[in-house]
Amino acid sequence: MKKRIIISGGGIAGLTAAKLLHSMGHEIIIIEKSKQFNKSGFLVSLKSFGVEIMDELGLKSQLIAQSTPSEHMHWLDSNGDMIRNISYKEVNKNTSQSVLITRGGLHDVLYKDISGKVEILFDTTIEHMQQDGGKVHIKLSGGATAIADMVIVSEGLRSVTRARHFPESQLEDFNLLYMGGRLMGKNSYSLGVISTYLDVDRMLSIYPISSNEIAIQCYIHTTEELSKVHSNITAMLRDHFKSYSAEVRHLIDAITESGQTFVDKMGMVHAPDLFRGNIVLLGDAGYCPTAMSGMGASLSIYGAKALAHFLSESANDISTALVKYDRLMKPIIKKFQENARNNARSFIPGSEADLSRFSHLFKTASDDEVSRMMTDQLVLTAEQKKFIIK
Repeated sequence: MKKRIIISGGGIAGLTAAKLLHSMGHEIIIIEKSKQFNKSGFLVSLKSFGVEIMDELGLKSQLIAQSTPSEHMHWLDSNGDMIRNISYKEVNKNTSQSVLITRGGLHDVLYKDISGKVEILFDTTIEHMQQDGGKVHIKLSGGATAIADMVIVSEGLRSVTRARHFPESQLEDFNLLYMGGRLMGKNSYSLGVISTYLDVDRMLSIYPISSNEIAIQCYIHTTEELSKVHSNITAMLRDHFKSYSAEVRHLIDAITESGQTFVDKMGMVHAPDLFRGNIVLLGDAGYCPTAMSGMGASLSIYGAKALAHFLSESANDISTALVKYDRLMKPIIKKFQENARNNARSFIPGSEADLSRFSHLFKTASDDEVSRMMTDQLVLTAEQKKFIIK
């Protein structure tokens, strides 16, 4: 039976859900707080089952067309000396292809596919929701009202709707500053070769996008509040990389002076229940695993497909579908959030001793050991891929 489904948040999770649910014949309305979508955003690596699902949706070719070349990653110490050169081709032999793409590029692929097929209300948010008789009554910003059979909350890490309607959920401060930005201008970096510097309490990556553009991403351990981070970001970046090469210092200066950076603190979302009545959490709003899991975008896409799968099984019983979605996702969420903690300890070590120990392990491990180290944590079981609950 056709349902009226409102999706609050038109990010990657929300658009994926919109595509899947629209194809099942449901009426979809997306509520989006921004005034319009754009292609800006930092780089994400879509891996494993995330790429597989995009392929199933018929969007892989568009994904590849928007991707950034990634053939090798040079892992370096703070002096710029090589710890290890990793070939993505070798790493990916144990898993599906990974695709390096800007978040805006991935979003654009999904948006273009559903544009004109579903209604999108820009510059709109949910002010209030009340459930009654299997329906969700919604008051929108601006005073408009709506009634839906189900509401999907996919507003991202700092979801206001989650905080209001899932008060038992928690947003854990991961104590990691994230900064991402892109610089236009001629550069001499080799296309397809990513340089990542490992250091105590910090990590810096340089991604050549073209001969005229590079992207920079860095992570810094800090316990400061986000508001203070924003006010001190330039001084913080310069201080943390002041002992690096002149080339790196120049990039840090250029990216901070450009004003084109995205700065946030990583957070990990813990929700005891992913649904309340006919309101359900999806993607980062419900289970953000942080970028340190390497699977944030893929998990959002998988979650959308899982939700659509269970709704297709129980088209007339939303409650049963949401119970199954909740049961399937919880152990998967736990796995990727634990992976994120382990990766943070390894790749952003808290002491010189930990850095030395991990660098030695990374440098001396066999190619097969490194491949497994990088990819074993990215996979789902055969049952999970088929949405079978054990």
